[in-house]
Amino acid sequence: MPAHPAPRWLFSRDEGGHRTGAQQRSRRLALRLVGALLLVASGAEHLELNLAGGYGRIPTIGPLFLLQAATAFALAFAVSATSLPAISLGGALFSLATLGGYLLSLDVGLFGFHEVVTAPGIAAGLIDIAAFSVLAFASTAASAAPRRRRLFPGFTPGVVVLPVALAALAAFAVELAQASPQGGVGAAGENAVSVVRLPRYGGVLATAHGDTLYLLRGSGGEQADCSGGCLSLWPPLVVGSSVRAVRAVPAARGKLGLVARDGERQVTYNGYRLYTYAGDTGPRQSNGEGVVSFGGTWYLVRASATRAASTAVTGGT
Repeated sequence: MPAHPAPRWLFSRDEGGHRTGAQQRSRRLALRLVGALLLVASGAEHLELNLAGGYGRIPTIGPLFLLQAATAFALAFAVSATSLPAISLGGALFSLATLGGYLLSLDVGLFGFHEVVTAPGIAAGLIDIAAFSVLAFASTAASAAPRRRRLFPGFTPGVVVLPVALAALAAFAVELAQASPQGGVGAAGENAVSVVRLPRYGGVLATAHGDTLYLLRGSGGEQADCSGGCLSLWPPLVVGSSVRAVRAVPAARGKLGLVARDGERQVTYNGYRLYTYAGDTGPRQSNGEGVVSFGGTWYLVRASATRAASTAVTGGT
């Protein structure tokens, strides 16, 4: 007698299982690729800030930005090229660590550098949270093989991802609410400005504590605006709204003034708003001289200048 074919229901479970396995692999691949793209976005932003945003000249912070970008790119490649759960988990933890560094810089400062709340910073934080969530789910999904005997029956690693992501989002929101939306170096009332002498530049303006001051000049010599993320690197010299005038300094021959800025007053010299530089880690430093960023070039402020055209120090004396 010819053999009768086996009923199809005998194979339906296996065929269904294969289809389910393929779908799971496709979902895991999609999670890995999305996570890799988020890592690339985070790394690209840090690289751009380092090369074109002026962060590269800040001690410790500049090299850390380069390290973050290089690590993010390397992890993105590894995550997209392999399905190992440990790689995806490493990318997730790296994204969480990047977010933690940003929150620290907003709160207490990181290696002497204090961030301010900006739209790019908020976007970067949300990218880090998204990258952690996606890659953490990818790592737990890849490690949860259905036929693998679990060490802790009934425990699903993925259940910890959502609470951690929500906690990170809550911490991010709280820090944004508490952090300052603008930078600023407070001055001692009307005694806001002093003059220091630098070997290459002669007499230049500084704060009362000796930190050198800068102005931002556009390509045509006009004053350029510094706002948003610019204030993270170039905190303005401000005084309280009750201060009506800045006391003149004998060695400063130009005109000191005040302009309103977000509830305070920013000190000006010959019409130029004055800023400090986050890359100067102590008094009498001039690391910001000649930096091209945020729509203009930053210059030290010549104390002997009596008019706007000669206020910027454009070279050694």
